[in-house]
Amino acid sequence: MSSVLSELGYDESFKLIDIKLALGYSTVIIAGLLYYIDKKYTFQESFNVTALSIVAYFLISGVLSYLKWSNKDVKYVGYTPKGKKISISGWTEKFDSVYKTKIVLNGDDKNAVFADLELSKFFDILGYFNRDEFLSLLKKEISKLEKKDE
Repeated sequence: MSSVLSELGYDESFKLIDIKLALGYSTVIIAGLLYYIDKKYTFQESFNVTALSIVAYFLISGVLSYLKWSNKDVKYVGYTPKGKKISISGWTEKFDSVYKTKIVLNGDDKNAVFADLELSKFFDILGYFNRDEFLSLLKKEISKLEKKDE
């Protein structure tokens, strides 16, 4: 999707993914720290560090859960050089050949465009991706959204 949207002038932003990775790595570091402390010190000596680590782990896990919940199904976030933001969410229903999308410009959910894209239109019978067809479908939906945004 990134290469298709780059033709439309959007550069993909990996900020959300980087934040999730940093938070995930920090939980692993906390777990490793607790393992080391458990092997090196007695429970009484390490109680305060253990208690603080558990609280930190809980808070970080809560933030990760919130990010996962609030950005459910987000497949692409991109910006134009002028700072215009686009967010595309996508999902399918079970046993359905329609790819449902939600396209949002500049974080304005009220003016979001919902589109049902037939998978058979941008995948051929062998399962190869038809990039040009997908680009034209996205252009059509984004142009609808830009007209709403004006």
